[in-house]
Amino acid sequence: MNVAELISRCLVAEGVTLAAGLSGQSVGPLLDGLSECSEISLMYARQERVAFDICDGYARATGAPAVAFTDAGPAAANLMGGLVNSWGDSVPVLFLAGHNERTQIASRQTKEIPFVDLFGPVTKWATLLAGPEQTVGVLRRAFMHMRTGRPGPVAIGVPVDVARMDAPAADYVPVCSKPRSRSGGDPALLHEAARLIADARRPYVYVGAGVLFSEATADLVRFAELLSLPVATTLNGKSAFPEDHGLALGIGGFVRATYSSLPATRMAESADVILTIGCGFKQHATRADPAPGTVHIQVDSDPGELNRDRLADVAILGDARIVLRQMIGIAEEILAPERFERVEGRYAEIVRLKKQWADVSAPLLGSDEIPVNPFRVTGELAKLVDPSQTILLHDAGTVRGTTSQHYVAPTPRSFLGFGVQSAMGWSIGAAMGAKKAHPDKLVIAVIGEEAFNETALDVETSIRNDAPVLIIVKNNRRFVDRDGGTSTRLAHARFHRGMDIIPLVGALGARAHRVEHPEKLAAALAAAIRDVEGGTTAVVEVLTARVPASLHSRWESMA
Repeated sequence: MNVAELISRCLVAEGVTLAAGLSGQSVGPLLDGLSECSEISLMYARQERVAFDICDGYARATGAPAVAFTDAGPAAANLMGGLVNSWGDSVPVLFLAGHNERTQIASRQTKEIPFVDLFGPVTKWATLLAGPEQTVGVLRRAFMHMRTGRPGPVAIGVPVDVARMDAPAADYVPVCSKPRSRSGGDPALLHEAARLIADARRPYVYVGAGVLFSEATADLVRFAELLSLPVATTLNGKSAFPEDHGLALGIGGFVRATYSSLPATRMAESADVILTIGCGFKQHATRADPAPGTVHIQVDSDPGELNRDRLADVAILGDARIVLRQMIGIAEEILAPERFERVEGRYAEIVRLKKQWADVSAPLLGSDEIPVNPFRVTGELAKLVDPSQTILLHDAGTVRGTTSQHYVAPTPRSFLGFGVQSAMGWSIGAAMGAKKAHPDKLVIAVIGEEAFNETALDVETSIRNDAPVLIIVKNNRRFVDRDGGTSTRLAHARFHRGMDIIPLVGALGARAHRVEHPEKLAAALAAAIRDVEGGTTAVVEVLTARVPASLHSRWESMA
């Protein structure tokens, strides 16, 4: 057995079921090894970045890592646009890159790049496999990095001569065979937090993707119901709390986000105690500060996030699921039984705020304007799908706002949000990965025209690799005179006549639908869903209006 074959067997032992990438000379031995493992489904993309997006989507949809592979040099560098998405959003993906022979390292040979220097800053760990004897240890460390603490990608460069060498006898014990390593919170801080939350008059809970990767949704629901706690999520954390629950506020912020809902914003701005769990506090989620005197309890598994931008009143280092279970136990121990009675006033207030939100949103979701209002697309889509059997993704730009604010995600990972790095075109590859993870579910990517153009050729990848998805393109490029900022010359260079999406996707093998009038929208989406359920990728291009995606101005003056 050579090193490449040993690596492949280690991946199988760790439960890896998907690998995606492109081939080349230096990665050839590794791909030979992977090809011998029937347990791993192989996908071949048209560009390295989309291959990584496929693995990213799979990891977000499952919580488990997939493997991206490329050749050395520019092939590995071309993957960076996908890798930084995973790094920014803390998604576990293993990147295996072919590399020059060991004797050619640091000599500027053909296709040689400073691998660790390039990928180290944007991964949890990056290394070169220096020899056969390191194989087992390096793979074990890689999976420990991806499965513990705050997740993230890992990059391993495999020199082609090492990959061909005989592997030492090894009995690899996979990391996944052991219980996941998690840490709990400091008991004194947990007692203080539980008491503060229980005594709060207007509590507000704001959770991020850390809850999803900790698989803590059930514990979060139990804790929220125990103390009648309203819960909002970050965009990346959407679906971490069931959005059809009576305590769900939708997307929120700390205390106001670009796309925070009316219920979440109202509850956050009036809160006296805010509990945050696994949140990143990025600029789009922190558009306004909490009211003076508001108590902030912060929970995170990453010490680098605690007290990062502001000092929390109580900062707890620990895994979301473990900390929630600890606080449930403490609350049941120290609080009087009557405190666990349902606080009807909070439920009633959420109902009232949701009614206001629905009234504000109705003109958009049901708009008959031409070009089509992009919120109308989301409204019609929501009527056609079973959200518990659907995975919805959005792309960069205003489509994230016109898609995420009103779609209701009832189960964990039924909506895959992204956005720290926001590399355009992510959703096409990520949708394929989600489909491979859940072949029985309808997977839908909503994307803008510019983002679609960046990765459109990989529509063919979904067909060739048996990963049928629905792609909805919200195309608002028609306003050429206004789409270049103050420069009409830039606008024409940027768009001019644009690309005709329909014949392109038809040539790539997908079913194509175009919608120009809102009354045609439901029928086109339904037809496209039937296409996908029949096993063919479908693209629906909707000519949409350019509208503000943040809706605060529509309701912020309301009493």
